[in-house]
Amino acid sequence: MAVTGILLAAGRGERLRPLTDVIPKPALPLLDVPLGAWALARLHEVTSDVVVNVSHLGDVIAGALGGYGDFETLDEGAEPWGTGGTLAALRGRITDTALVCNADSLIELDPADLLDVHRASGSAATIAVRPVSFGADLTIEGTRAAAFVDRRVDPSAPGAQYLGVAAIDASALALLPEERPVGFAERLLRPLIERQEVTVYEVRGRALDVGTVARYLEASLGLLDGREPRPPHSPPGRLLTVQGGGAYLGPAATADAASLGPEAIVLAGATLQEGSLVSSAIVWPGEVVGGGERVHDGVWALGRLIPA
Repeated sequence: MAVTGILLAAGRGERLRPLTDVIPKPALPLLDVPLGAWALARLHEVTSDVVVNVSHLGDVIAGALGGYGDFETLDEGAEPWGTGGTLAALRGRITDTALVCNADSLIELDPADLLDVHRASGSAATIAVRPVSFGADLTIEGTRAAAFVDRRVDPSAPGAQYLGVAAIDASALALLPEERPVGFAERLLRPLIERQEVTVYEVRGRALDVGTVARYLEASLGLLDGREPRPPHSPPGRLLTVQGGGAYLGPAATADAASLGPEAIVLAGATLQEGSLVSSAIVWPGEVVGGGERVHDGVWALGRLIPA
């Protein structure tokens, strides 16, 4: 099976603003490791042929991920093409199977196992899912997707949620139009489900979509205490034990010992001035937290606290 890996990194990250006005979502630092590095590493486990699509602040994404594996960059310009549009643009390159991964999630998933399941199923697509009691994208019968669910119409529907990882046969991409932007769910996933050509791959481990400030903080704290999947490379800073728990101090970051509370994450080059206190919070690279500031339950960035 010839696999083309596609890392979807062109999203604007609206729910993470104002953070993503400065650093795009795939480059967000989690213990000084860019968020997109997790999915990029998954792709490199099964292929050396990887494409990363970018739009908003694409040069920042390419620079942040450059140390985590080789890839080609597909620059979609100011207006992203949608996942369907990206896949359509790459049709000529995908000779057998596309392995598509969102760049904004942490998932405990073995990509080789997913591809084995896909190969054995004979389906046009195999998608990673988890069962949910509401907010489903599809319903399941056995190992197959039975029906598509539009969350915008029925947000309370139970079933399974698509987790942003899919193996797709090259032949299935003929369903996509040439127009842009093109959505993946409506223009590819839905018709394939209606034709009973989608196999589901249930993820039983951790799966976190890092789409909000609260989830960005949750993911960072989870890495600190070992709840989230380990990063592809060890964080470059120091893991510390402080009164009440653990903390992280990035390279070239400085902090008075009394300023580091439990679950303080101080990223590269940041400074905590004497008399400040950080707990259960992230301080962004290069930021300065002044004496007397209390930083808790959020992200200190752009000179202020962004609450979770």
